[in-house]
Amino acid sequence: MPFTLHLALAVAASTGLYATALLLAPAAAPLVLLVPLPGLLLASRGPAAVSVLWFVLTTLAVSVIVGPDAAPGFVLPLGLPALVLVVGIRRFWSLERTAVAGVGAWTLGIGALALLAYGDLATLTTTLREQVSQSIEQVFATYSSLGSADSALSIGPAERESIVTGLVETLPALVVLSGAFTVLVNLLLARQWTTTLLHSPNLRLWRAPDELIWVLIAAGFAMFIPASVPALVARNVFIVILGCYFCQGLAIVSYYLERFRLPRGLRIAGFVLIAVQHVLTAMVLVLGVFDLWGNFRRLNAGPADVPFHSDGD
Repeated sequence: MPFTLHLALAVAASTGLYATALLLAPAAAPLVLLVPLPGLLLASRGPAAVSVLWFVLTTLAVSVIVGPDAAPGFVLPLGLPALVLVVGIRRFWSLERTAVAGVGAWTLGIGALALLAYGDLATLTTTLREQVSQSIEQVFATYSSLGSADSALSIGPAERESIVTGLVETLPALVVLSGAFTVLVNLLLARQWTTTLLHSPNLRLWRAPDELIWVLIAAGFAMFIPASVPALVARNVFIVILGCYFCQGLAIVSYYLERFRLPRGLRIAGFVLIAVQHVLTAMVLVLGVFDLWGNFRRLNAGPADVPFHSDGD
């Protein structure tokens, strides 16, 4: 297939996904997760500069089709992180380093986009509190319409305000975790759908660096510091580190599902249950944390610090 056709298809796919996610939100909003993927796939079939062309042309297409105001929403949290991922892949960075760089670019992009939209941190915080409060009200209204017991919905204004405050204060960690999810989805799909990303690490054997447990412990104690700002930072760090150990727990579950050769349908059903059942989610998280001492897969190696693939510039 000619180079120009590959480029045109990638630009059309990313623009279509982004436009659909915006115009048909919230139903089509999850499609925004796949917007960077065509750029990654394109980079696997040509020089790294091809991804820069994809970035520029997609930005122009979004500006024309959706409007100039929508372009920063593609450029900052999606387009630039995709370019960072391309650099990591083609320079033989480890999977961890590539993912961390992509998440860092995502987080900076979301922060810049939020400040661009609201102007300053005080206005941003006030707007977020209002939006979170409205979302909680909608959730309670939905549960009430579904026939939930009145006792389950009888939360006073003080309790609801506490929930809103907690969500707003942990929003930085939620942004980082959502970026990690987006980056990992794109990296894993790129690995599955291309022929040049062959020598990726076996993710079923992945484990977090052993030193990370001390960060978790330190952040856990720091949450009880009387000073509000250090405690707030520690709380967000604690949540992000828990996300890392949740991924390790998923790797352990995937390892045993593969070891016992369960059918693909049962594996998918297992992961769906983990996603929707908070008890199973907590069990997977605990499994990941205590793997440092239990070594449930009996691994002798450390973290999977190997290149994401074997080909590159």
